[in-house]
Amino acid sequence: MSLDPPAYILSLQNNIRARPISWEGAVRARTITDADLKKIKSIDKVRKEQRRQTIEGDLDGFVKLFLGGDDVQSIFQAAAKRQDILQYLLVLIGDLLDGMFNYPIIYDTVLTWRALDVSPFTSALIKHPEPYKPFLPHLNQSTNVEDPIPLLTSSVLSNLMSQALRSSTKPPAHIEEAMPKLNTYLSKLAQSSDSGLQDIAVQEYSALLRTQKSRELFWKQKQETLSPLMNILRAAAGSGKDTESTVASGGGSIRSMTADMSLGGGVSIQLLYHVLLVIWQLSFEGKMVGEGLDG
Repeated sequence: MSLDPPAYILSLQNNIRARPISWEGAVRARTITDADLKKIKSIDKVRKEQRRQTIEGDLDGFVKLFLGGDDVQSIFQAAAKRQDILQYLLVLIGDLLDGMFNYPIIYDTVLTWRALDVSPFTSALIKHPEPYKPFLPHLNQSTNVEDPIPLLTSSVLSNLMSQALRSSTKPPAHIEEAMPKLNTYLSKLAQSSDSGLQDIAVQEYSALLRTQKSRELFWKQKQETLSPLMNILRAAAGSGKDTESTVASGGGSIRSMTADMSLGGGVSIQLLYHVLLVIWQLSFEGKMVGEGLDG
């Protein structure tokens, strides 16, 4: 089965791709180096095959560009104060990861992941000593759930972690540190009043819940992660109070881009389906979750 891409994220990414960026000005301001700019331009707005060949011809260089290393800052750290550049770079690396595994999400029928191949670039990223470090600080950049940088960061992190989880039979390095932080951010989206943001959270949860370890980490935070999802289910069943469910008012904002058909509490069929999919994934750890899913 597959999930449609979150329209909210797609719209945001398309908007950012269309914006002009003063790259030369960023070099003059020493936000990025001339070498950084040459690398970015070599893979930006070019054909996919050309992009792939360029990256695979200098894997170490591009990994260092995005993740840092050898006393060199990641470009996400160097450009942290330039919101326009940071947004553009998050979309760019999202596009690079998207070529192999992002939305739509395809599930194994038994939810047991084999060690599958990933692209050489992705493989090099997840082998980095600290693959998530440049991104995690940006999850807490703003308390506004509509801020584009945390939203784009969560998309990149969920994609990268998903690929790390699916490419190895053992828990990838740093997943125990990084995934709880991402879960905490996604829980805020799940509690928002915008069904488009809620659906992003649920789809990204689902992308992560591929292994026993990731489901255990999710369950450890069940008050943060599961409670908002149960509120959505209660709202869909018509039993949630307005203050308990982020969608109970039934009035989605103009930014919401989910299916028009809705159930009780204004919960769209699409959102309900995605929430139930997450619950189904958790049910594979029956001994762990016990009767907790009844709550």
